[in-house]
Amino acid sequence: MKILTYPLSLLYRFIIFIRNFAYNSGIKKPRILEPKIISVGNIAVGGTGKTPFVEMITEYLLKKKKFVVVVSKGYKRENDDIKVVETGFKNEKHELNTEILGDEAMMLLENLSATGLEGGLLVVGDDKTKTAKFAATKFKPEIIIVDDGFQHRKLYRDLDIVILNPGGDKHLIPAGNLREPLKNFKRADLLVINNKFDKLPVNENRKNKPQVICSYIFEGLKNIKYESVQPEQVSSAVVFCGIGEPDSFKQLIAQLNIKIDAFIPFPDHHNFSNSDLEKVMQSFKSHNSSHIITTQKDFVRIKNSELVLKAKSENTYKNLLYNFPLYFAKIKMQIDQNSEYLYKEIDNLLDTE
Repeated sequence: MKILTYPLSLLYRFIIFIRNFAYNSGIKKPRILEPKIISVGNIAVGGTGKTPFVEMITEYLLKKKKFVVVVSKGYKRENDDIKVVETGFKNEKHELNTEILGDEAMMLLENLSATGLEGGLLVVGDDKTKTAKFAATKFKPEIIIVDDGFQHRKLYRDLDIVILNPGGDKHLIPAGNLREPLKNFKRADLLVINNKFDKLPVNENRKNKPQVICSYIFEGLKNIKYESVQPEQVSSAVVFCGIGEPDSFKQLIAQLNIKIDAFIPFPDHHNFSNSDLEKVMQSFKSHNSSHIITTQKDFVRIKNSELVLKAKSENTYKNLLYNFPLYFAKIKMQIDQNSEYLYKEIDNLLDTE
């Protein structure tokens, strides 16, 4: 398959080169906004941990009582208009769903809201530059964080952060999963290496670029009522997910010493159909498993779907949520090495306001 798609990757590489050359040479100029702009992005397609990292630095700024706006595309949402939500918003009346915000933005909102920190906005819109300009003009925040902004060169950024995973593909899409050549990470101000659930050392080949080393920490298994179960209480599980790197989630469950009866991966940001969820439930029954486990992003996508929030009668979605032992793995990003690099850069932005 890679041989067949390689010519398309070469064409894509040429298009990316021309586009980057236009900005690097000054032929094209990015739009400069009044607030300080932090971009958090990656080079590979999906699965590097951009949104958990955005959550982490947003919490840091909110704790410092800074007025921060997070700009997100809201991938796969059904509308293209701009939506504005306070980061402390509690969706108790179900005014919001994943069709309005997208799954990652909805998860980010829920996690920020759970911290109890106030003073921030989540602004979702299709065009990041237009959305950031709208937020800058209307709300005048001190800092704007752009989720998935590395390739969005139309917008000037004061701090450009790129998240990389160790190893990974070396080919551009469609032959691989790279959005641009790996060497382009040199354009970033700061590299974040997300080891996920491993503990790996700093890559000496990138020593000329400041590196922050991160990983995920497991915080528990929770259900629709936010009740917890300990991993040792799970004798076996059917595991499913629709994320960029499903194997990393499978690795987490294995590291928790949970027997995996069946692993069912779906594409990233997958909109689950009735037959998809019925497949999961049928697998649970046939294996006589004790639990069903998924990611928080997938759980958010299921429980905040219009099919759940606006359903007046039982359906497949509600059946899985309320009648089966469905749990999501709550994880959070932490910095393992060189946190001073990150926070020094952010604090320098605050000092130059």
